Amino acid sequence: MTMKFTLASLALLFLVPFSAVAQSSYCGTPPGRSEWLQRYQQDKSAFQTRSSDILYIPLTIHLVGSDEGEGYLPMPTLLEAVCTINEDFVPANIQFFIEGDIRYIDNDNYFDHNFQQGFQMMQSNNVPNTVNCYFVSSPAGNCGYYSPGGNAVAMAKSCSGPGDHTWSHELGHFFSLPHTFSGWEGTDYSPADPTPAFVNNRQVERVDGSNCANSGDGFCDTPADYLSYRWNCNGQGQSNVQQRDPVDSLFRSDGSLFMSYSNDGCMNRFSNEQIEAMRANINFQRPGLLYDQSAPVYLDTTSVTVISPAEGEIIEGAGGVTLSWEPFPNAIGYAVDLDLFIPVTQGSINFRTYGTSTNSITLTDLQPNRTYLWRVQPYGKYDACTSPGMPSTFSVGTLTTTREEGIESQTQIFPQPLKQGEDLNIQLGQAPIGTVNVQISNTAGQAVRNYALQGQRTLQCSTAGLATGLYVVRISGQGLSDVHKLLIK
Repeated sequence: MTMKFTLASLALLFLVPFSAVAQSSYCGTPPGRSEWLQRYQQDKSAFQTRSSDILYIPLTIHLVGSDEGEGYLPMPTLLEAVCTINEDFVPANIQFFIEGDIRYIDNDNYFDHNFQQGFQMMQSNNVPNTVNCYFVSSPAGNCGYYSPGGNAVAMAKSCSGPGDHTWSHELGHFFSLPHTFSGWEGTDYSPADPTPAFVNNRQVERVDGSNCANSGDGFCDTPADYLSYRWNCNGQGQSNVQQRDPVDSLFRSDGSLFMSYSNDGCMNRFSNEQIEAMRANINFQRPGLLYDQSAPVYLDTTSVTVISPAEGEIIEGAGGVTLSWEPFPNAIGYAVDLDLFIPVTQGSINFRTYGTSTNSITLTDLQPNRTYLWRVQPYGKYDACTSPGMPSTFSVGTLTTTREEGIESQTQIFPQPLKQGEDLNIQLGQAPIGTVNVQISNTAGQAVRNYALQGQRTLQCSTAGLATGLYVVRISGQGLSDVHKLLIK
């Protein structure tokens, strides 16, 4: 069985989105064109393939954490990232599948590594004939990079969130593509200075395309681009910075290309020539990746069926809690989200994220007298674009009233637990002078019943029509502020 969890800083989860965490550099892939790409661009006819069928490419995914086993990229985020790269590569007729179990590595030196440590990580853990991808905290200070020597891709967690295309950019490098601004790496373009004919021993591409085959990235359908830093695009999807080529022609860089340095919201495609080069690279340089071209099998959209704990179950004792569900047809793994319910706000915060290859996990570090919400997201070998099921709830220890420490509750609710359809009794310590409000809410924070006590000490509340499960009863007004958990069975 493979089972790992992610513990995140709750404050950071809410204050800092994944894409907002800056890395010192966007891409750490070595500059220039590979020897294979130079041969390909000199004589493309020698690399022609007849088939335009979809190429299915195996991924070996390594989630790297600290020595203590903390800090992994959350499984739901990983699945969304796999879904994104497959969407990005649809026009190329290239699709990726997850080969084998997700692999976990606990190593501080790999979690936040320099290039030498990254090379060692790849040499020690790569799986042959797959695209090895490592998700870490800091890949040598970059958002990501492809290591030709390590023959793998390293990705920063902070650049792997929703809407990020860094992984697609680095996979483009893996399959031979250089930057669209090839030659300008490490050199800042200045509109105030004349543009040279050569930069870093590479011919500078002209706007008219007259030297496109021998300059820049060597592709003639990717326009000239001199911007080697991250940049925002304008309303036309081009750079705000206007550039001038060696013969004084003005232009703006195309922000739609994944292999540029435009921001993620701008980029959305590979060019046709880039696609042809990647497919040729796979067929002629990396044929070992094509060992499994069988028809993909996708998951049913039906949610998983929970076995235990039962909805709203109260689990007594200090032992572990086992979450289990029916095996999902064709699933190779599951992402399990565990949220901690906060009665005062009637909301929840993420407590743990687990990844497992089996249909159960055992939790041993839960907080007593707390309520949890959990949901399961299955994923398949070819299908990461799945959704988690509906949340289910359970409590650890007895249901208690939530109040400030040291203040005795002035209200009671009974019976507890409540049978479905049975009336709920609410009793105050004394009859109020004014109005006391009673609200019953579900675990999503939605009010399902509202009542009022006016000058009376007791109230009988109908729960007819309410489903079984966990609810929150909030009693407020006239100096009262009590919150009770209510279980309807």
